[in-house]
Amino acid sequence: MRLAVLFLALLFPFAAMAAQDVTIKGKDFYLDGKPWLPKGVNAEGFIRPALIPSGPKWMNDPASQKGRALWSDRQIGAVKTVFGGNVIRFNISQAALDPQSSIYDPKYRDELVSIFQQTRKAGLVVIASMDAYPVAGLDGQSCMPDQGTARAWKTLAPVLMRDEGILFEVFNEPCKNNWGAARTEWAAGMQQSLDVIRRLGATNVVLLDGLGYGQWSNYLFPLVHDSVAGRLAMSVHPYLDAMKNYPSTPPEAYFENHFGKDAVKYPIIATEWNATEFGGCVDDRTPEIALELMRYLQRLHIGLIGWAIDSERGKLVKDHEHYVPTDYQTWHGCAQTLKGQPTPLVYSGGGSLLAKFPNN
Repeated sequence: MRLAVLFLALLFPFAAMAAQDVTIKGKDFYLDGKPWLPKGVNAEGFIRPALIPSGPKWMNDPASQKGRALWSDRQIGAVKTVFGGNVIRFNISQAALDPQSSIYDPKYRDELVSIFQQTRKAGLVVIASMDAYPVAGLDGQSCMPDQGTARAWKTLAPVLMRDEGILFEVFNEPCKNNWGAARTEWAAGMQQSLDVIRRLGATNVVLLDGLGYGQWSNYLFPLVHDSVAGRLAMSVHPYLDAMKNYPSTPPEAYFENHFGKDAVKYPIIATEWNATEFGGCVDDRTPEIALELMRYLQRLHIGLIGWAIDSERGKLVKDHEHYVPTDYQTWHGCAQTLKGQPTPLVYSGGGSLLAKFPNN
């Protein structure tokens, strides 16, 4: 009997701690049966394995592993105390979890399980977001969900699915624009992974990123069908930089046209956002538009995850000693990094807006 219990504990490492159950009723999220607004931060430190023998030199350079070095119980505590957060979203490597990939690494899955366990023991919900972009360890993958995405979930879902405090974000930032054939491709790829997850027996909430690098979610939710009721939602990345292409469109109209029309009908979380000099920047009005976005999300009761607590480019905190949130006190407008030059340190950003959310 003891051997059987030990086997189940190894196979389903989260079974004993599955105290939090995330569900959906209508368009609203619930945690342990109570209304819940997701709020938290992104962590990019585990977006790929620590060592990829076939990877370029920079990828295995300790300097590119800053996120891993910053990870600690203290940082987890800052998510809760500084930001009032209840979620950490992790970008994870599709290629390193796909058995048919050249960088497949079973030890990487074990590392993720350990990190997720640590986060869950701290009382935070986890979002696992599958990433296929080059920074996740392998160049040349599709920027749309495909069979590799489904295989990666087949590797990861079985060790997570006994804990419904872990949400599965199928594919980070599908790249194509939200119309025509791209919607068909998006729906087929998302449906394939969703079906794999459900056939394994997982009932965790599944999140589907919108098109246009996650910025456009309108009209997509009805294209995918879930066999488990109350466990499917959209995710949006409402970065502001694309607003440069619509200079005469008021911010609220822009938000509505990209994700707001469906957000009043379907469940949705903004699973990635920030606005700094180097990312998510519109123009000199960026701080004011960022505040408008916060109030729009608050009004529609859309949860928010800030990017990222361990990033130099998308900065939520000014330092990792006191975890002081970024703000716009020293804002000087959008900036550009010259080709071949490192990105200067960023001190402006949406950290304070996230800390105050949903009361901006």
